[in-house]
Amino acid sequence: MNMKNRKVPLQVFSLALICCTLCACQTKNTKDTEQEQSSLPEHNIEIQAYLPVVANNDAEDVMFSLIFLDNDTIPELVAFDQYGDKYSVYTIKNGSAVCLVDSITTVEMSYFEKKNILSAFFRWNGGGNEGGYANRYYQMGQYSETLTGDFIPSFELVYHAVYDTNGEWAGEGITEYYENGKKIDETAYHQIFDDFNILQDDGVSCFSERTQHFTKDEMITYIQ
Repeated sequence: MNMKNRKVPLQVFSLALICCTLCACQTKNTKDTEQEQSSLPEHNIEIQAYLPVVANNDAEDVMFSLIFLDNDTIPELVAFDQYGDKYSVYTIKNGSAVCLVDSITTVEMSYFEKKNILSAFFRWNGGGNEGGYANRYYQMGQYSETLTGDFIPSFELVYHAVYDTNGEWAGEGITEYYENGKKIDETAYHQIFDDFNILQDDGVSCFSERTQHFTKDEMITYIQ
């Protein structure tokens, strides 16, 4: 066979090889794109239901954060009115935003991730050992209505400083414990944490470095 006749099949083979390579790359890119789209977090679409809540919030100094309060994959929305120290919390049910907590005024609100428990910290007379403070815990599954500051906490620790007859701090205080508004002892109080499989130190501030938090405009952009 002469070399001239062999040249054409080699060119055809080379062209076919290039075409196969290009097709394989295109198929791989298509599969990669499909995998990227299928791996997008579900909540990126679901949280669009929060848009009216954010857009209609008229507080002048408001911040928003996303937390994982319960055990699903859709984050809850926290709205914090910094001027009034008021916290509101929303979740999504059947594709719509639902208010879980309505304007609780507190020094700080925290949550226990995926345990469905919120906590609120209160203080008076300066707080600390010479004042008074309370840690109130709300197990959200126990409330059938939107939670407000008037609701009795699921469990609570309250500290009161003791003062002498001159109104000076006596160097000690009294700590009381409650479950659903009824006084309990310290052992029973700590047993509640064991029952919920949490530690007191597990609480995370709703606006800590571990949470995603935004201004109003940033939150709208993120949702959209």
